[in-house]
Amino acid sequence: MVSLAMSNPPSTATDDAPFHVVGFVSNTGATHERDRLLVPKVIDPTVASTSPEYVSIAGFRASRVWLAVYALLCVATVGILVILTSWWPQIFTYLARVRVKSLTDADVVLLRDLHGDIHEYAIHHVRGVRWFEYKKQRYIFDAKTGLFDRVPSVLLETCYAATQRVTSGLPSAIVADRVALFGENAMALHPTPLHTLLLDKVVHPFYLFQLISVALWLQELYYAYAFAILAMSLLSILYEVVTQVTNAAQMEALVQCNVHVQVKRDGVIMSVPATALVVGDIVLVEEQLVPADMVLLSGECIADESSLTGEAIPVTKQHVTNLLDSVQQVSKTALLFSGSTVLRAKGDVYAVVTRTGFSTSKGELFRQILYPDVIPFQMVTDSYRYLAALSLVAALTSMQRIYDGIQDHSPPYDLFISVFDLISTTIPAALPMILTVGVGFSLTRLQRARLFCIDAQKINVAGHLNCFCFDKTGTLTSDRLHFLGVDACDGVSPVTRQPASIDLEHALAACHGLTVVDGALTGYSLELDMFAVSNYTLNANHELVRDGTVALRYVQRYSFDAALQRSSVVVVQTECPTSCRVFVKGSPEAIADICCPDSLPTNYADLVHTYASQGLYCMGLAMRNDFSFHGTKPDRASVEQNAHFLGFLLFENPIKLDSPHVIQTLEAADIDVRIITGDNALTAVHVARELSMQLTPSILYVDVTKDGSLVYQLYPTSSLWLPVGDISTLLDLHFNMMITGVALEEAKSLLDLSSPDVLTRLVQKTKIFARIKPQLKTWIVQRLMATGLFVGMTGDGTNDCGALKAAHVGLALSDAEASIVAPFTSRDKAIGDVVTLIREGRCALTTSLLSFKFMVMYPIIETTMVAVLNHVEATFSDTQYLFDDLILVLGVSVFMLQTPPAPTLTKAQPPHSLFAPVILWSVAGQALCFAIFFSAPYLLAQRQPWFCALPDVAAGRSHCYTFHPRESGDMTAHSYEVSIVWLVGHLQYIILAIAFNLKDPFRESAWRNRPFVLYTLLMASIMLTLLLWPGNAMGVHWFDLTTPLPLDFCWLAGGFVLLNLIAAVSIETTIRLFASS
Repeated sequence: MVSLAMSNPPSTATDDAPFHVVGFVSNTGATHERDRLLVPKVIDPTVASTSPEYVSIAGFRASRVWLAVYALLCVATVGILVILTSWWPQIFTYLARVRVKSLTDADVVLLRDLHGDIHEYAIHHVRGVRWFEYKKQRYIFDAKTGLFDRVPSVLLETCYAATQRVTSGLPSAIVADRVALFGENAMALHPTPLHTLLLDKVVHPFYLFQLISVALWLQELYYAYAFAILAMSLLSILYEVVTQVTNAAQMEALVQCNVHVQVKRDGVIMSVPATALVVGDIVLVEEQLVPADMVLLSGECIADESSLTGEAIPVTKQHVTNLLDSVQQVSKTALLFSGSTVLRAKGDVYAVVTRTGFSTSKGELFRQILYPDVIPFQMVTDSYRYLAALSLVAALTSMQRIYDGIQDHSPPYDLFISVFDLISTTIPAALPMILTVGVGFSLTRLQRARLFCIDAQKINVAGHLNCFCFDKTGTLTSDRLHFLGVDACDGVSPVTRQPASIDLEHALAACHGLTVVDGALTGYSLELDMFAVSNYTLNANHELVRDGTVALRYVQRYSFDAALQRSSVVVVQTECPTSCRVFVKGSPEAIADICCPDSLPTNYADLVHTYASQGLYCMGLAMRNDFSFHGTKPDRASVEQNAHFLGFLLFENPIKLDSPHVIQTLEAADIDVRIITGDNALTAVHVARELSMQLTPSILYVDVTKDGSLVYQLYPTSSLWLPVGDISTLLDLHFNMMITGVALEEAKSLLDLSSPDVLTRLVQKTKIFARIKPQLKTWIVQRLMATGLFVGMTGDGTNDCGALKAAHVGLALSDAEASIVAPFTSRDKAIGDVVTLIREGRCALTTSLLSFKFMVMYPIIETTMVAVLNHVEATFSDTQYLFDDLILVLGVSVFMLQTPPAPTLTKAQPPHSLFAPVILWSVAGQALCFAIFFSAPYLLAQRQPWFCALPDVAAGRSHCYTFHPRESGDMTAHSYEVSIVWLVGHLQYIILAIAFNLKDPFRESAWRNRPFVLYTLLMASIMLTLLLWPGNAMGVHWFDLTTPLPLDFCWLAGGFVLLNLIAAVSIETTIRLFASS
């Protein structure tokens, strides 16, 4: 944080006072330029407690000698060192730089973040300040401590100190110092250059392996498959790069602020670009985009904050009243947020800039988007383990091939080519493309369902979700409150939409924040409904008109204050202009605090409890008569005190039509449902009951007393509040829990350090969280995730942004700018999209697991076939390889991905890991099945009298068929061994495709996937024709099967294939039955 000298007591604050930045001091009273430079000093830890966002730091300086050594090593390793450096950037720093003991001598720093990633950052020098930028925050060097400190661009001074500069503004010298310290007021994203993006993709291990494979295939004249893989890889890279560039461009457009601002400096108003603003600047507010966070010092304006909050209603902003407050502690009603738009400024409105650049509220939001917390995905880790296992298989088969080649005196180059063929076969080059295409099909289906996605990998994560948290208002219920009526609490008048007295009529007409913008009345829907029943109109001069006559005029408005939980207005009647009337509207608790006790009904608390338990929103109304207003703005507390209670305003928030079905569907699928809301607890539990949410008949309702003690009651069985005592004892009771935000905060303070396990159990047991602030929503989601749950979150508005971002999967029911923090956005803002997303996620995850199993079995089968043939100095022809890789395997792999999700959710859940027992048993079972039914016909053929082994034919010892040597390298593709292996082995792919695509709970029946069914039947027909009709023209001319097998053996092999199919299907069926049980 930053501490400025103008945070001194008001009596001593002057424009020429020196300002203190944590770690730096500037004496602006000096006449020399050098005296205005920021000079390192001792950092006050009580002020500078802005912790770094990295784990460790090391200093290095540039060295031409070692840079030359690094360049030579890059040349000597034929670029391999460059590739390794792109994977591990610290290699460059260690080889091309020189480590220094003190950061004072460093030109660059090497930082390690929380996830273990290490990157180099350059140190800059501006006006005597040494700094580097990390995650859009400046770290400035303190010579006294020898460390870099994070210094966000934030003003810490009192409102009084800021108001003293309204006439003069900042001196130019201080402006220059702060520009040197904080930089420009800009959110520069610096998108990665296109060539760097392409290079990063190309040198990724997967794509690099593919490119090397393609190069060698081209050298072997294996053109068709090489070009096919190359084209698909390039398309995949292009898709990823275009997506990244498009997202960066969209982000760049969102943070642009190309406006000019009227700012006061050296006592003169001047126009400067928004980028030239610094904290402490005095700005004349105009009707345009707000370029920085500001606090209003004078005047009033109307701002549109919809781009930040999703709230379409303009908000009235009023200047600060308590000048002793810090500018960072003022009410939201006095804050203009960066990114909002001023629609109307009344008179000369001055504000002080309190935050700039990425330190603004909008900047922090974008920092969260740019640098999200990395949530590890088990499938990614597991996939590398599988590839490591396949690499081991490749190593073993390669060693066997090298041994056989040496024994047969194969030429070194031919031996190298055959070994690499084995390696490229063992590690499937098409795997990344298959996984990308699978997610792409899911993404397309989501787009058709009007679900927008900015992070496609989160689709698979959605398949793991077993807990879902819902905001209430605008999510489970309607996004607006409907005015139900007024209860005068007189025991006579019923609840009615028409006010029962002239005082209530005036209160409904006047006590609101409605404004007239471009001739239209704007404001919150509940206030619009309330105002409509008063039969008054509001004109552009903010006068209340009845029957064409001005009846009431506003003298003062006090906007809603979250801390006070109330708003108020001061009006004057035209009939009696000498005295004012005050109307106050707020929460029942807040109204009770300011009312004369004798004006409150005796059953006040019971009425509030009854209305809340019915799910109604209850607000109190109060008034003061004959209030004297002497022209100066009085203290708000004195205006609102000693009011007379008028009655309750009642609103209802109807449940969305599809909300009950969504909740019931999720709970029927064993997905844990929680409600996290900022609303009243009794209203929240009423909504939960209306949704038929699975709750115990009675709920432990935990709250706090006025003195901060934790209490509970068994709602609705008992109305007696009891002290909590030992929380762990309470958790042992067999009831669901409901807790308020203040109670949860109190529990956190008691348990977070001493008994974190008890605190975790408390969160686990709680089904309804009420009166929860935005930061606490995020904490709840993170705590649930820490228990091992896969947590989804849905909501609308900025108060949900933190939770949407923190959850494994966030679904925003908003099209506002704030919704970009969520990976998914419902264009229709429909709660039913939660079910759609989970269905699609489970389908995508199951498809990814199926694809991975198939692509793991594919190299096992092909490597086995190639190794068996290489052992006798045989191999497949290019045509056979091409049909195998491009047409059969790739075609079947792509078409099987198109199976749509199951229409309903079930209690079954996809495996969370590639090493889950159901996956391991499936792969192991199918591998064993393949080994048996592949080796049986191969070994059986060798015992037949017609069979001639290839080594004997090549040596001239047998003459069953003509030997065709050196078809590929030093190996032939024409032998009985090739015919048997190719015909029997390739049917394994079709068998696996059928077995793996049996009906499961997460996808529709494979029969609904017509392209897959038709393509599989086509492939099966071709392979069976080749097997059961030996020597046919198609087999000889198209597939190089020039060594036909006897017909009776072909039918015998066909019998093995049928048994193989039955066994493979039985294995998958048995495994799924055990898994479901």
